[in-house]
Amino acid sequence: MPENLDDRVSRRRYERECNARSEAEALLEKKSRELFLANQELAQQSAKLEKAVEERTADLRHALEVAEAASTARSRFIATMSHEIRTPLGGLLGMIDLLSMDEADPGKLELLNYAKAAGTGLSRIVNDVLDFSKMEAGVFLFEQENVDIRALIESIRILIASNQHGADRKIICRIDDSVPKLFLGDATRIRQVISNLVNNALRYSTDGPIIVRASATDHAKGALLRVEVEDFGVGIDECQINNLFKDFSQIANPLTAAAQGTGLGLAISKRIVNGIGGTISVESTFGEGSTFWFEIPVAVVTNAHASGRDGGNEADRLAPVAIEGLRVLIAEDNVINQKLLLTYADRMGLKPDLAENGRIALDKFAPGKYDLVLMDIAMPEMDGLEATRRIRERWSGERLPPIFALTAHVADAIETEARSAGIDRILSKPIPFEELKTAISLAVLPDAAQPDRDGGVPRAVAATDEPAAAGATVLDLMSPEARTELLSFVGAERVAEYVRDFVKDCGERLEKLSAADRDGNAREVREQAHALRGSALLLGFTDLVELGRRIEFGDLGADDGSVAGAVAEFRKSLGVIDAALNR
Repeated sequence: MPENLDDRVSRRRYERECNARSEAEALLEKKSRELFLANQELAQQSAKLEKAVEERTADLRHALEVAEAASTARSRFIATMSHEIRTPLGGLLGMIDLLSMDEADPGKLELLNYAKAAGTGLSRIVNDVLDFSKMEAGVFLFEQENVDIRALIESIRILIASNQHGADRKIICRIDDSVPKLFLGDATRIRQVISNLVNNALRYSTDGPIIVRASATDHAKGALLRVEVEDFGVGIDECQINNLFKDFSQIANPLTAAAQGTGLGLAISKRIVNGIGGTISVESTFGEGSTFWFEIPVAVVTNAHASGRDGGNEADRLAPVAIEGLRVLIAEDNVINQKLLLTYADRMGLKPDLAENGRIALDKFAPGKYDLVLMDIAMPEMDGLEATRRIRERWSGERLPPIFALTAHVADAIETEARSAGIDRILSKPIPFEELKTAISLAVLPDAAQPDRDGGVPRAVAATDEPAAAGATVLDLMSPEARTELLSFVGAERVAEYVRDFVKDCGERLEKLSAADRDGNAREVREQAHALRGSALLLGFTDLVELGRRIEFGDLGADDGSVAGAVAEFRKSLGVIDAALNR
C-alpha cells in the first residue's frame, strides 16, 4: 500500500528531531567535558596560587625576620662602636683634665688646652656620626622639656663669639615678640640645629654679620616657631641646593677646604627637625649669601613661673654642694677608667671603693655603707644593669643611695632598660671632671640639710655668699660646667677678660633697666633683664641667672620687693665678682 504524504512528512520530522537531539547531546557532552576540564585547571591554578601565596608569605616573613635581625644587629653595632670609641676618648680627655689641674707652666697649659680643644672637636665628630647612626637605626629619641629660646640663642651667640673661630664676627640676634617665652621641646636638639646653622654660616662666609632671627605664628599645636640664620657669604648655586641636606654632602666652593667637617651637620639637622614634625630649608643667592631656616610646631607653656632651659646642663642653675667625705662605690672594669675615676674621687675628697665588675660590686654593697654608686654598664661576669637590678631586689625595703650608670654606649638606646633596672641617672662617657663633680653634688642635694658624717651640715654656697666668697677667685664663683667649657675654649686670661666686660656691661644695663623701671617701660625692663640673664648664664653665675629671670618675668618675692631692690641685689653680686677679679 503506497505511503501517503503525511507519513513521509512525519518520518522526516522525526529524523530531524532525532538528529537535533543527537547533536544537542553531543554538544552538551562536549561543553560538560570542557567545563570539567576548566574546573580541573581552575583547581590546579588555585592550588598553585595558594602554594605561591604561602611561599611568598614565608619569604616575606623571612625577609621581615632578617630585617628585624639586621636592625637589632645595627643597634648593637652602634652601641658597641659608641662604647669602643668613647671609652678611650673619655680616658684621653680625662687625663688631659688631670694634667691641666697640676700644670702651672703657661706654655704647657696652653698646649694642654689645645689638646683638650682637639679632643673635644673629635668628640663632636664622633657624636655626629653616632647621632646619624642612631637615626638610621631608629633609636634616636626626643625629650620634652620647657625651652627658653631667647636664652638658648643668646648663649649660642656668646659662646661662639668667645671661640677663636667667631671672635672677629658679629652675631646679631633678633627675637620677635610673637615668640613664646617658654614652649615644650627638646632644648638640646634645637640648640644642636641652631649651632650647626650658625657655625656653617661662619665657615662659609668671611665677613659681614651673622643674623639669627626667631618669630612665631599661630598653629593648631600652639605656635609655629620659625628660626632663620642669615649670612652674607659665598651663597649656593641653585642647582646645588638639593644636595645640601644629603648625608656626607658638602657643596664645593672656595671655602669648602677650610670648612672642615663630616658633611653630616645639615643632614642631622634635617632629621632632627623632621623628627619633631618641622621643616628645614634654605634660600640663597649665589655670591651674595644664604638664609637657612626651620619651622617647628610647639606647645606653648602658659605657666609664667615655670623654669625654662636653654639646652645646657641643669647644673648651671644650681650652686655647688659640699661632697668631701662621701663614700662612693666605683664599679668599673677598664683599667684606664679605674685610674681616672679614682683620681677624680681623690681630687674631690671622696672615699672611693673599687669593684672590678658587677658581681664584686654586688658582694661589696650593703645599705648604709656607701653614699653613692657609680656603676659602669659594660662589665664582665655581671654587667652594671644586672648588678643594679639585684641590689634593688635584695634590699627592696631599705633606703638605698643613688646609683649612676657610667656608659660609653648610646644613652638613648639603654635608657628604658636602665630605668627599669633602677638606675637613677645616666652619665655618658667621656665624663669631664667638673661634670661628674656637679652630678655628684646634685645627687646629694636632698640630703644637703642633714648633718654630715663629721657632724657639720653640707651647705650650698651661692656666688653672692660674701663670707664664703671672701677668698674666692672668679673661677670659684662660676658654675663648674661653664668654667670647664670656657677654660677649654679660651683659657683663663680670656675668661677674666670676659668677666671684666660682663661686669662693665651689666653696670650699663642695670642703669638702663633702672631708668626704664622709673619710666614705667616694662618692655625695656624685660629686655635688659633678659640680656643680663643670658650673659650670666654663659659665664656660670647661677644666682644672677635666677635673679635676672625673676626681674624679666616679674617673679619678685619678699626678699626682692621691687625691681629696684632686685637691681640693688644684682649690683651687690657684681661687687663680689669684681673684687674676685683682683685675686
